Amino acid sequence: MERPIYRVLHMVFALGLAHALFLLAQEGVRAQKLAQERARLEAELEKKRAAIARLEALVAAAKDPEHLEALARRLGFVGQEEILKRR
Repeated sequence: MERPIYRVLHMVFALGLAHALFLLAQEGVRAQKLAQERARLEAELEKKRAAIARLEALVAAAKDPEHLEALARRLGFVGQEEILKRR
């Protein structure tokens, strides 16, 4: 002989269990999205670090007098005591 209250308690327990499983699945999806976002941000960070290294190399080259002279010569500049000859 089953009492009606047990049916209600079983229903409440089943609903609670279903809700707990739903929340657990939702947290799994959230963790997966966060992992994807983290991977994307780490890849972007590596790109930014590479760009910073490239810019630091340009700054170091800009401080080098030989590099500046070669750059000026490519633009067609000559020294004070030099004569520009046409080819």
